[in-house]
Amino acid sequence: MKHHLLSIFLCLVCSFTAQSQPTQYSQSGGGIWFEVRNDTSNPCRYTEDNKIYQADREFTFEFHYFNPRGKERYMRYERVPHQGYELTEAGDTSYYTFYRSDFSFSDVFDSSDSCINRYLLKVACNNGSFRKDYNQTVEEFYFLLYGQTSRLPLEMSGIVENERNLWMHPNRSCLFRILELNPFPYIQYPVKKGKTWKWRLTIGSHWGDVRWETWTGTIVNRYKYRITDTDCEVVTPMGTLSCVKVEAVAKSRIGTTCLTAYYNDTYGFVKMDNANIDGSRLEINLVETNF
Repeated sequence: MKHHLLSIFLCLVCSFTAQSQPTQYSQSGGGIWFEVRNDTSNPCRYTEDNKIYQADREFTFEFHYFNPRGKERYMRYERVPHQGYELTEAGDTSYYTFYRSDFSFSDVFDSSDSCINRYLLKVACNNGSFRKDYNQTVEEFYFLLYGQTSRLPLEMSGIVENERNLWMHPNRSCLFRILELNPFPYIQYPVKKGKTWKWRLTIGSHWGDVRWETWTGTIVNRYKYRITDTDCEVVTPMGTLSCVKVEAVAKSRIGTTCLTAYYNDTYGFVKMDNANIDGSRLEINLVETNF
């Protein structure tokens, strides 16, 4: 009996010790905190403890683009023959591109399926999408065709969500390629007004485009973020939400970009206002979720 009780006690001690072990982290880019989990047999190890971006959750965003003169223009998706999957792995910017797609602008929004103003972010597990040691939650992007239920697959990339920070790749297909030069949505915990943090990223010239900016070699974007409000009300289709306002600036040898992002504890980033490298603006708003 004593031996049995001792065995139970030791099991409880071992269980408590395992659960109380602090999460291990690594830091990248001078700022982002990544969890370190060694169980590569579990494809959801970087997703299962998320509070916001949980597996199978979907987030629908509507966007509005304004050219450098302030005129709203509408993105028209241009289909090209399927080129297969293209995987790019470069530190924090690993992503899959589904299609080599292009786009043009229209002065008037119409109901054709090529004139698109919404996209969907779906959260998934890393079921063979990336290498086994990929240390991010997988996000899938789709364009939503106007008036249709079909989804146009675009790319897969990553989100880092843990008790220290939430950082995510933006959609970077078609017009959204311009956002590679902008501060990515990113917040550090605990939230406190006036809090600041930094990050940096090396960006290759393949992200350039004659429609906004080109360069040779690589550039280093250096980002600075600041929480300017911790109780900012944002009106959304989900109701009026209390948000944290984060303002960020990115600087490199080719210029400066800015992001004003609004973060909510339930829905994540619900509004993102991007001031782009060429003086244009790209506003992105969360308009629907499946939870």
